[in-house]
Amino acid sequence: MNLCKNVLILYAIDSVQLRPTVRNMAKALEYDVSLLERLYTKATQDVGIIKTMLDVQYRSPRILNLFPSNEFYEGQLKTHEANAEVSDFLSMSKFPWPTHNGSLIPTVFVQCGEEEDMGDRSKSNQGQVDLIHHIQPLITAQKPDTGEINSQLASLKITVLSPYTKQIQALRHKLPSSIPCSTIDSFQGRESDIVIFSGVRCNAEGDVGFLDDPRRLNVMWTRAKLALIIVGDRRTMSCNQLWKRALDACTEVIIDLPTA
Repeated sequence: MNLCKNVLILYAIDSVQLRPTVRNMAKALEYDVSLLERLYTKATQDVGIIKTMLDVQYRSPRILNLFPSNEFYEGQLKTHEANAEVSDFLSMSKFPWPTHNGSLIPTVFVQCGEEEDMGDRSKSNQGQVDLIHHIQPLITAQKPDTGEINSQLASLKITVLSPYTKQIQALRHKLPSSIPCSTIDSFQGRESDIVIFSGVRCNAEGDVGFLDDPRRLNVMWTRAKLALIIVGDRRTMSCNQLWKRALDACTEVIIDLPTA
């Protein structure tokens, strides 16, 4: 009988994205930590396990990848040259994308100071819903002085994400059915050309709720292929130091809702 003495097993995992959702007691016992994550975080050559980081991402432009690379991947996550640059056609959009030295900036923050609702376990923010309803069509609308109709702009896939189910319900009620609205947890593993994120939380206490999870921030940010727009209240979100750094990595643009 021949016995196999050497076994090679390959597995892939992103240990800084969302874990399974479990109850509080199970979380205290670390039942949300998968076997693969345990193996990865404890891997050493002494026990015959070697870990290697797949350090090139092919989804988003370099400037959009910069924050998650530095914050979650120790600055080691590189961007492939094929998608390193920001797509030029976005500048034809009616949305006021900021620029720096002639290059479009794809990480945007839009301030909304309307307070969140005060009831229920899940949260919503009607002011952010109305603002996103105004922003969404601007992204795919083309400026009148930019020549022929750009098919790439018109066919952009836009997805709206939020950590709160109640906000997603409000967004689905307000936005066209063609615009996917999803919780971050449900959208893990998927991607969209443009991601609009609704932070929801806006309160005097600076309570960020679900936003406190760094893995949820990482998943949200890394869903976007071309650009990310964060809609929220800077004062509340900046009470969390990770979110303060995230907003500092964005360029703020002012969007005024049209008066009735």
